[in-house]
Amino acid sequence: MRTEGLSYTPPLELLKRVRLFVLQTRWHGDLMARLWEGLCAEVHRLGFPMERVHRIEVAGSFELVHAAGAIARHYTWKRGFAQVVSVQGPTQIQSNLRLPPLFQGNFESRLRSEFLLESPGPISYFQPYEPGPADELPAILALGCILKGATEHNQYLAHAVFHQLSALNLTSGVPVILGVLTPDTLKQAWERVPQVADWVQVAFLAWEGRLRLQALWDSQGEPSA
Repeated sequence: MRTEGLSYTPPLELLKRVRLFVLQTRWHGDLMARLWEGLCAEVHRLGFPMERVHRIEVAGSFELVHAAGAIARHYTWKRGFAQVVSVQGPTQIQSNLRLPPLFQGNFESRLRSEFLLESPGPISYFQPYEPGPADELPAILALGCILKGATEHNQYLAHAVFHQLSALNLTSGVPVILGVLTPDTLKQAWERVPQVADWVQVAFLAWEGRLRLQALWDSQGEPSA
């Protein structure tokens, strides 16, 4: 088991802008309560305001994905649009009217029209979260414990949860920190409680690295995405 911590203190800019969503399970309640206590102690050490920490409880580790997805959608799905569309260009008109000889047959005309394209209801579309200079910086910390049992259920569960949280971390633009333990015994889980301090620091480190990349791309005049 790793014994040394990250020993990281985030800069003031991050302390002002980060918003931390803590998802934790109701299974293994004593263990989760101790993780929460350790998290609060680390938040206090960093001088990070508790009003920017949001605790959401779910049933088990599988349900962590549902809550994490809801948070990610809040930041990545944009709603609604209205667009004016202009159509113009030459068109061929065949006349079958009774016209003087001079006007009978084919003649050229031009068509110009404009119309407003609106959705009949709300439309949402996905866009990875790219914060502006003053926007908040959300991060998700998922806390849970998938304990080894008599069957291979824990392996299937851990694979499903890790895969979906990893996909959110990759595509949403919102950092997802993995605090889901997969121990063989509860004793091993309790031994890893101090790691919650590292997970809190990882949330800030994720955004520090992201902002450094943004500054690099901005200095080179390159797009961020």
